[in-house]
Amino acid sequence: MYTVMNTVLSNATSTDEHPSTSMTRKGVLLIVGALLALLIIGLLMRLYTLGVPFDRDSYDEGVYWQTLRSLAAGSALYHPTFYSQPPMFILSIFPTYLLFGQTLWAARLGIALISLLGLVGIFLLGYTLRGWLGSIVALLLLLLAPLYLSASQTIQAEGPQVAFSILAVAFAYLWWHNPSGRRGDVYAGLCTLTLTLSIFSKLFALATLVPILLLAVAHLWRIRQQTASDRWRDSRSLLVGVAVMIIAMLLIMLPYLGHLGDFWSGVISFHTAASKVTGHISNTGRVVRFFIAPLGIAALYGSIVALVRRDWRVVPLLGWALACAILLWQQEPLFDHHFVIVIPALVALTCMGLGPLPLNSQRWRQLPALLTAGSLLLVLITLGVGARGIQVNYRNWQAQAASGGTQGSLRTAHDLQQAIAPDQLVITDGQFVAALAGRNTPPELVDTSSVRINTDYLTSSQLIQLASQPRVHAILFYTGRLTNSKLKPFRDWIPTRFREIHSYGKNSSLWVKIQ
Repeated sequence: MYTVMNTVLSNATSTDEHPSTSMTRKGVLLIVGALLALLIIGLLMRLYTLGVPFDRDSYDEGVYWQTLRSLAAGSALYHPTFYSQPPMFILSIFPTYLLFGQTLWAARLGIALISLLGLVGIFLLGYTLRGWLGSIVALLLLLLAPLYLSASQTIQAEGPQVAFSILAVAFAYLWWHNPSGRRGDVYAGLCTLTLTLSIFSKLFALATLVPILLLAVAHLWRIRQQTASDRWRDSRSLLVGVAVMIIAMLLIMLPYLGHLGDFWSGVISFHTAASKVTGHISNTGRVVRFFIAPLGIAALYGSIVALVRRDWRVVPLLGWALACAILLWQQEPLFDHHFVIVIPALVALTCMGLGPLPLNSQRWRQLPALLTAGSLLLVLITLGVGARGIQVNYRNWQAQAASGGTQGSLRTAHDLQQAIAPDQLVITDGQFVAALAGRNTPPELVDTSSVRINTDYLTSSQLIQLASQPRVHAILFYTGRLTNSKLKPFRDWIPTRFREIHSYGKNSSLWVKIQ
């Protein structure tokens, strides 16, 4: 660990205003120690309330938990298991899920551990931009970002996607400063590898292409007047990066080449159809309100300071933030957890407002120091607001874990557990409750979302066919999705094969197969 950090910290260069100096062994040890300490704190923050027995996202966690259970039972992604995301997200947490007992806690642990890679990435990115001060500030800002912490504890694709994206941009800047030789090849390969992992976790990662491509184009412009031999030396790493990306894409897609139609249907066509049936609601106000929060203001300040200093490395970061903003503005439907994709770009832009810390009081009165002081003040405000938000979230999660709704879900899970055997399947729109009971849905029905029903990706005839399978012994109405008017033929058919044994009110009930 020491050797790696020493190589990175000693060789990352900066602008003329922030020259990099070789660090002593003691200095590197202090930086590595600070990084490890903050990573341990970050892990503890993620483990706290990690196993709360309710769906943090109101629905999607149950879908992905059932997807993991389907994989553990031997079903493949896309065929037969319905899955509407690229494969890397669920595959990245599947080993941890198996290793730690196939529980809710084990599923969330995989997300938590991958999110720590994002903390390492933002540390490296902060250092390449603004030295050791930038690395610590960037790490603290991401550590105390409530949205990133929430994404790190929720079975959602955004957590891994953002973590891999941060690493990709960090390696892109490290490559920009060291594009030649073995180090350049390694940085380029790591950049495109983590970029590929990010894109194949969730397509929001396409925004990460913007800063990386801008740095690549700027590098080609930088070497345009070199001799042929020098051009090859300084552009070879670009070819290495492209090759690594192609190989990584092929390896990820290799298991699904026989079912490319199902892959395309779930990942691309389904979302295209969903955008057509979802009622359009303008996202402009929500996006604007998000960007005028403390972190957005700090990022704007850092951007202005960087432009005043003519540090053009800010341009790819601005492109990154703008690309994320456009994706959020176009997203239908847009949920609060989606905003996490822009957090790393705002953190990096905030760091651009930092500069060297003066060693005497006289220099603090000069403009460069005043600019840094203004940035540090905004950072402190942002950290305070973030810490308060995390405290509120912890309190809300604890209250929800003890609430009547959660206790009702646990009672329903107990009823389902008593009603059918572990090897029998249940059709439900309460996938989380079924997983709490230790029961699986048919792999085709891990997701019974309203969007899937309204787009006719799930119909009454399909439900009737699946409910007629010998292994299906129960139907649980729980979240109201299966009461969609489009599914009336399915509901009319149920009493002919199933009988109601529990009613929970509000169209929630448990039915078991008539023997």
